[in-house]
Amino acid sequence: MWKSIVATLVLCFCWVFTTNAQAKAIEIVEEKGKKKITFYAINHTEITKEVFFKIDGKGFRKSSYRPVIKKVPAQTKVLLTTLIPLKNITPEYTYFHSFEDKLQEVNVNMVKVKNWKSLEKIIDAGETVIFTKDECAKCEKLIGMLKANRIPHKAFDISENERYKTFFWNTISKMKRQDVMISSIPIAIVKGELHEGLNLISFIEMLKK
Repeated sequence: MWKSIVATLVLCFCWVFTTNAQAKAIEIVEEKGKKKITFYAINHTEITKEVFFKIDGKGFRKSSYRPVIKKVPAQTKVLLTTLIPLKNITPEYTYFHSFEDKLQEVNVNMVKVKNWKSLEKIIDAGETVIFTKDECAKCEKLIGMLKANRIPHKAFDISENERYKTFFWNTISKMKRQDVMISSIPIAIVKGELHEGLNLISFIEMLKK
């Protein structure tokens, strides 16, 4: 019996030690100034790590919310991103990070296309397509979750590009859906099937399968 108890205690100690070591492998440090907040990653290990870092918040320039993936050499401190608060607004934020020896390369950027055929091929190929719009907190959260889970996708901001807006309506029309409205965005098309009114957690779990 005593052997069993000792073995259990040893296993618990090893689990706690491993968990703490993993947590301390990469340290995220915030440095707050009068006009900016700067984030750094410190690699406490002896090998290079790749760090994924994503800010969720409000009261900062829009560019502040773009996720970053950076290599952090062994025993090195590397700048991740800088937040620039907007004037006369009290900023709020949280952040998420993960790290590996090598993060998977994922297409997460807004798509740039030269002609309509390349847009149509994206749908025909069954890729995951996300339609977003400006000033859409749910859109930003969805894109952030896709990137955090490193799920390949192509995003189209219909507020910034008239061609993407026309592409959106043409796609909806081809699916013979007359009830879809811009207020329903974010809207996803996965393997040719339209998804709206998204429960973000359920949607991400579906894509991970």
